[in-house]
Amino acid sequence: MERDSATGWHGWQGNPDDLWPPFGDASRLAVPARPDRRADARRDQLAEAASRRGQDPGRRDPGQDRGRPRLSREEIVDAAIAIADAEGAEALSMRRIAQVLRAGTMSLYWHVTSKEHLLDLMRDMLMAEVEVPDPTGDWQSDLRTFAMNYRRMLRRHLWLMDFVGGRPPLGPTTLLNFEAMLATLAVLPIDSDVQLRILESVNTYVSGAVLREAQELRAHQAERQAEAEYQGDIPAEREAWRNRLDATGLFPRFVRFLDLGIDPDAPDTIDARFEFGLDCLLSGIAARLSR
Repeated sequence: MERDSATGWHGWQGNPDDLWPPFGDASRLAVPARPDRRADARRDQLAEAASRRGQDPGRRDPGQDRGRPRLSREEIVDAAIAIADAEGAEALSMRRIAQVLRAGTMSLYWHVTSKEHLLDLMRDMLMAEVEVPDPTGDWQSDLRTFAMNYRRMLRRHLWLMDFVGGRPPLGPTTLLNFEAMLATLAVLPIDSDVQLRILESVNTYVSGAVLREAQELRAHQAERQAEAEYQGDIPAEREAWRNRLDATGLFPRFVRFLDLGIDPDAPDTIDARFEFGLDCLLSGIAARLSR
């Protein structure tokens, strides 16, 4: 749609601000999203991480700084994941982990060289939650199962989406999963580089879809909060917005979506939308290979 600064779009003369939906523009949604209430339950993991050591998660024993620590790397990574699940990745620090484990901060560095190293260890450990199916001979079905399991893991740990896009840590768990996924493609008469491209495509789709889902969840949460605080007639405002769009004559297809009551980001269709896109991807890969 081309825009003329003097007359609007395609000669339509009107205020573009009128085309924003109720509760859909930044000025009216300047309400911070409330924290995920499930975080309260996840915080229990912090206490569990400390109780496994018979300790109070809010206290530290200074004496434990002396000598080689009794901590294990697995304990440190477990505690870090619990903190990120409960409070977000931004809450991660060596000091916070040490508080949970009631250890000296410097004692963590016997096992973890830096925060970046810790994040790599966390991401690799979480890949153990992604079940990779044994090869069945049906590579599309196997890849679909893997993608569904990968998505479930990412949605359990949405803070991971802050780190998508970079090179994944090639830790032992990640490599085991990669090896298993390559085995599912062994039935195909394709070169190794093509196998890699297929797996990259599936991983990219899953991470991109979950990133979009996380954004949708935040947007719906903010919208619900804004609506709860609004004193006006919400249905009337939505109808007025629909009529303004219709009056421009520029959005006939979108207005039809509104009239049909179709919400492209409806929470109750989130799984179906993911599976539709995944099936399209796998079918497209199959069609490409058949050529």
